[in-house]
Amino acid sequence: MDDLRDLHARFTVLVAEHQGWLRAYVRSLGVAAGSVDDVAQEAFLVAYRRFADYDASRPFAAWLKGIAKLLAANERRRNQRGRTVEPSLAAALAAIDEVEDEDAEQATRHLHACLELLPAHSRDLLRLRYEEECDANALGTRLGRDGNAVRQALFRVRELVRRCVEDRLAGAAS
Repeated sequence: MDDLRDLHARFTVLVAEHQGWLRAYVRSLGVAAGSVDDVAQEAFLVAYRRFADYDASRPFAAWLKGIAKLLAANERRRNQRGRTVEPSLAAALAAIDEVEDEDAEQATRHLHACLELLPAHSRDLLRLRYEEECDANALGTRLGRDGNAVRQALFRVRELVRRCVEDRLAGAAS
């Protein structure tokens, strides 16, 4: 019984330490804003159920990140059925996934800083696409533009953000 309490206490500490960056990481993987908490919680549940399999010589964050990555991919697939897959912001910002787990929070801060540098209309375009989950054609109708023009604008904005994040990560590594 004491072993179970000890396990629960250790896991509770790990959840408290990792929940903030895990939510940001799950969102950066392209999970819809409304599903981020569910996917992060499921990652912790899977980790708890499989905690006996955890190799303590590895960083817990790396193990949790692997679980979350699989769950996020499943969630994206579930949400994409019957929809045309458009490149997600997460795919354009793959640099975040390449950093060490300890730096994921820093990479997420760089992402937010880069988003703040965008002109308001570009931030609005990303917000409509990823927070409100409007597709390019719906955005085009809403903005009085052609869907193809919206796709091109999204591509350019994502590229700007991706380059900005990569530059900031490279600068931080120097």
